[in-house]
Amino acid sequence: MENLNSITRHRASTADHDSLLASTQSDRARLIYSAAFRRLQQKAQVFSLESNSSVRSRLTHSIEVSHIGRYIVAKVLEKIVGSDKSDEIKKYWEENSLSISNIVETACLMHDIGNPPFGHFGEAAVSEWAGDLVSKGWFKELFKDEELRKSLTLDLTHFDGNPQGFRIITKLQGDDGYYGLNLTYTQLAAFLKYTYGSTEKEENENSPFSKKIGYFSTEKDVIESAWKALGMPLNSRHPLGFLMEASDDISYCISDIEDGIEKKIINMDHFKKEVIKGLSKVAEKHQNPSICEELMAKLNGTKGDSIGIFLSFKTMLSNFLVDSVAEKFVTNYERICSFDEREELVCKETLSYDLLKVLKVYTGDYLFTSEEAECMELSGFKIISGILEEFECILKLTKEHFLFLLKNDFDGIKDESLHRQRRLFNRLPEKHLNAYKAAILGCSIPQFELDCSKVEDCVHDKFSELFLSLENGVEWKLRLHLIIDFVSGMTDQYSMEFFQMVKGINVLK
Repeated sequence: MENLNSITRHRASTADHDSLLASTQSDRARLIYSAAFRRLQQKAQVFSLESNSSVRSRLTHSIEVSHIGRYIVAKVLEKIVGSDKSDEIKKYWEENSLSISNIVETACLMHDIGNPPFGHFGEAAVSEWAGDLVSKGWFKELFKDEELRKSLTLDLTHFDGNPQGFRIITKLQGDDGYYGLNLTYTQLAAFLKYTYGSTEKEENENSPFSKKIGYFSTEKDVIESAWKALGMPLNSRHPLGFLMEASDDISYCISDIEDGIEKKIINMDHFKKEVIKGLSKVAEKHQNPSICEELMAKLNGTKGDSIGIFLSFKTMLSNFLVDSVAEKFVTNYERICSFDEREELVCKETLSYDLLKVLKVYTGDYLFTSEEAECMELSGFKIISGILEEFECILKLTKEHFLFLLKNDFDGIKDESLHRQRRLFNRLPEKHLNAYKAAILGCSIPQFELDCSKVEDCVHDKFSELFLSLENGVEWKLRLHLIIDFVSGMTDQYSMEFFQMVKGINVLK
């Protein structure tokens, strides 16, 4: 494990951090002070545009996941110290448990940072829109070869909050457009649940951790640099990534039900009845483990209990799952650290998985199918699709015409009647534009400006020269990501307001 936890970064840090603990604390600070992290407070966990502050947002959910993450690390330490592991392993965990907690906590805090407005329906809207682009007439005029069109949109037909989150922390957050938050390679590797990109996924469908993509082709070089620096095989999962994933699995099932109870979509008596029924089946399948009987007893409750029925049930279940996850991590420690483990810590056919499945089945049947949840998802899908359709006018432009917008070339904009495109372009955040420009240049914005000053080149002229020499497809793909960066970074509220503005339904003042 020691070689997998490093202070190395993609760019050497200007901060004076020469210890693992200081570096992990710095990573955590870089995240929690970022705008992308703050925006999670206005992105829904389940219920978008929710006025009841007791109901979870992505931010409060992420904080709860981070608590579970630290709890698991503490339990792992306890079990390792009491195990027959080598003295070297025990010493490492005892000396570095706080640093490891920080890494897992930070991975948990940012695990949903790439989620678009309206959650999974927002993701579906992006991927469906990107898939439809291939057959559009204007796209055929720009790129006649169908296979090329498919390759240019491949990242986005696989769009998901996980690769977009990786893009945010490695490119979009930060002023230079190139290094993002510049987190340690360890922190970047621990962030990945899925270890393949869009170009490798199809040929690795049966590989572990390939259910979705974990990074876009635009960030492939970053994660491969991390794997190489840490001595990890390509497309492998960092051991601490297992703990982050398990923390989310434990947290969200229970929290979603609690929110449903808060909103009175779930009736507590009905929940008790159905879950006890499910627990009885789990008990039968796993030879009547005591936890099933104990959870059913908590749900039946007794008058005079000092804490409520649901809280008592939630606490017992969480404690059991944390202990089970930690036990499996320690038992399989050598396999996990040598990248031979092919299953998640909470995997099918285990007691932990089946206990959580009881809750997942219940939320699927009675929460996510509620009228409020489904109507909001339908609206969210239309909002995201509608905004993307409006931005197609920027994607339709040739590279030369798009340069007029980048340079704010008044004559070019006027001659080509790009007035609507200019107004949409002006809505794009500077940080996202910097990331686009840095990708064009192949270096950070400050580095490019410094290099130009050394040879007395005009920054704008040199950029235009490099821009026009770039292959058309390469530039267009970066432009596509630029649009998605903006739309997926919106909060639920802002996306609704922007949709209403751009469609002429309401005027933003």
